[in-house]
Amino acid sequence: MDFCPHCGNKIDVPDAKFCSKCGQPLTGETIPPLTTRSTRSDLLDPSRKYYFVKEKYWDLGYGDLYDEHGNIIGRMHRRLISLRALIELREADNQTMVGAVHRKIVALRPTYDIKDANDRLVGRVAKKLLSFFRPSLWLEDEKGRKVLIAKGNLFGWDFKIFDTKNNLVAQVGKADAFRDLFLGGGLFDFSDKYAVRVVKDDVNRLQLLGFVIAIDNIVHDKRRR
Repeated sequence: MDFCPHCGNKIDVPDAKFCSKCGQPLTGETIPPLTTRSTRSDLLDPSRKYYFVKEKYWDLGYGDLYDEHGNIIGRMHRRLISLRALIELREADNQTMVGAVHRKIVALRPTYDIKDANDRLVGRVAKKLLSFFRPSLWLEDEKGRKVLIAKGNLFGWDFKIFDTKNNLVAQVGKADAFRDLFLGGGLFDFSDKYAVRVVKDDVNRLQLLGFVIAIDNIVHDKRRR
């Protein structure tokens, strides 16, 4: 075989089993591209206890996710040409998508959908109406069953997330609360930062991260728009 059947790269090594350019096998079998979800997700590792979410660029939805040691373990990527304010959750390589969060356009209350990499609904987040000073939100699973409830303190700078049996699932702290208080989230509003501590090990990490991102969009970003 002189050329790779997948990318056309010239094969110089006799009896080579893989293409040196695209990495595909030279046997006719195709490996799924990197942009599909891998079988193991580092970002959604169920053993993770901490996430640090740092948004960038004036609430546009870009940002990085860190572990407790300051290592980047994931990325947030906003599709700007999207009425649904779609934010993709990606692995640290910025190519492998593990899920997405986007606004539901036709809804009586602020509502966000959380989907996995195959575009399957895994959660829906909505905010309780008339809960501005102490915001309350909930997350439903794909069957419409309420599974997580977030209760915020004054102005929603910190949240506690509970399951339906009132067991604490996670704590969320907004690291830049004083900036919002004194600067009003105006000219100096460069980013939002959140610390997430996972208390209940069996919580779905995609649902949890999607919940936190939706809370930021519903409670904090909306105030400044």
